Amino acid sequence: MYSLCGRRSPVAERPYPWSGERRREMSSTPAEFRRALVQAFGVAVGDEGNGLLLAIDDVRLHFALQSLPARQIGALQLARLQVDISVQAGTSAAAEQLLARVDRATQRGGG
Repeated sequence: MYSLCGRRSPVAERPYPWSGERRREMSSTPAEFRRALVQAFGVAVGDEGNGLLLAIDDVRLHFALQSLPARQIGALQLARLQVDISVQAGTSAAAEQLLARVDRATQRGGG
């Protein structure tokens, strides 16, 4: 694909550069992550063990949540959360589509 400035990077074609990864490090608490999922997907989100389960249609994604030590930048402290994602049911394509929706729902701030 070409843009007005020339050829676009293949990475620019994906929803987010990290979409192919199954581990995310986020600046969030477990409660904030859960709240973002519930806000986007409602009752399809449930608590399960050490994380959350998102079940939509035939796709089930499990998010194992582990709080990490806060990142400190000067006087600012940012929460850190490791999210390990596993596909429990569904096709690879359907799981990737749902995960892209999760990425959009949990994106915060930035520019």
